[in-house]
Amino acid sequence: MGFLDKLLGRSAEPDETELAFPDIPVWISEKECAIHEEADRAVRESRPRVCAALRELQETVDALKGAKPDENVVLHPKLLRVVEQGVPRYAAAMEKTLALSVSEVPGEYYDDCVELISQIAKNTRGPGRYIANVFPGQMKEIRIQTDVIGREINTMSGVLAKLREQLGWVDEATETHALLLAKKNQLVEIQLQAAHLAEKNDTMPAELSALKHDLRVYLEGPEAAEYDTLMARQAVYEGKFHEADADYKQILSRSANVFRKAVHICEQSGDTETIELLKAVRSGLESSSSVERTRGLAVYPTLFPRLARMCRENDTLIKNKDEMALFSEQDAFIVPLTDAIARTEELNAESVRVADELNSLLFVGKKAEQEEKIHLLTEKIPANAAQINDIQDSIDEIRASVPEQAEHLRLNLDHLAGEGVHISLIKIPDFS
Repeated sequence: MGFLDKLLGRSAEPDETELAFPDIPVWISEKECAIHEEADRAVRESRPRVCAALRELQETVDALKGAKPDENVVLHPKLLRVVEQGVPRYAAAMEKTLALSVSEVPGEYYDDCVELISQIAKNTRGPGRYIANVFPGQMKEIRIQTDVIGREINTMSGVLAKLREQLGWVDEATETHALLLAKKNQLVEIQLQAAHLAEKNDTMPAELSALKHDLRVYLEGPEAAEYDTLMARQAVYEGKFHEADADYKQILSRSANVFRKAVHICEQSGDTETIELLKAVRSGLESSSSVERTRGLAVYPTLFPRLARMCRENDTLIKNKDEMALFSEQDAFIVPLTDAIARTEELNAESVRVADELNSLLFVGKKAEQEEKIHLLTEKIPANAAQINDIQDSIDEIRASVPEQAEHLRLNLDHLAGEGVHISLIKIPDFS
């Protein structure tokens, strides 16, 4: 800096230093070694002063153990007794404290010095207060040497603060450099993945078209004739089954109102036995199982005499001609339901038999296999397209984050380079 710059308080332009991105780890490592060396040098300079102070303290304590009170100074007998008893205890405590080792490692060295000061202060707070009245010279010397250690602690506190700050920059720079490298590797990887997916999507439409064509040809081939015949038969049986089941449910629907009213009449009269019969019949008939339907219908002959009596005794139980025909005699209810149950069982059995025949055809398995391939491929094309879009979003995010992270890295390197040095990064990986 020139004289005029100093006079006007102007700062000199920082030195521009180019640093290649691949060289950063080695550069950081060298700076880290220099940082630790600076802290070690501070300890090497400070430790002899502390050790000298400890030797002086030991000599003072040794002198104190053999010291006699000044004969020209009049002291209270009680104070003399306290001091006579206190000096040996104080000397023993100080010797134990002064025997503590002092590390050469910066952080440990600082802690050791702090512990020394703490223990000396603790020792002095006891009998040391009275000893100073009798032996002021020795206690003053102890304070002087203690202050020496205290000053070294203050100096090392600044050194360690700087050490922590600089090592923080080392860690941040190392992490950011590694992060940028990881992002570059990730970018290359996902770009290859996107290219692979795009290439697959370019070929899959033709593959899908070929599969659909092969399926159409297969469905029109000779193996399809038996399959088509069985499928038509199954459709017929299923249609008839639904018709028979609808007839069965229609009969149940016509009887529902009578059963509901009958339960209500029995509840009013307290006839729990008939209620149980009504519910047993109804729950069985409303089941989807033919076995349960048959079991429920088997209870009806026991129920019918009671139901017939209720119809005679309650004019409101039978509401219309359909209900009257259904409950006029026992078989009027049982026969149509029995026929309907048998019919649905028969049609269901036929449908199951045809289904078994279909499943046994090699045609069915091959057709299902081809249809599954078409289904998977049909889903794969848009899934790949969506994945490509997600990858592109990730690529955009990586590229957008790079400038800020690169500048963050540069600033940390600036700090490590020291005042008056400006780092310029070169050969940063290409994220385009």
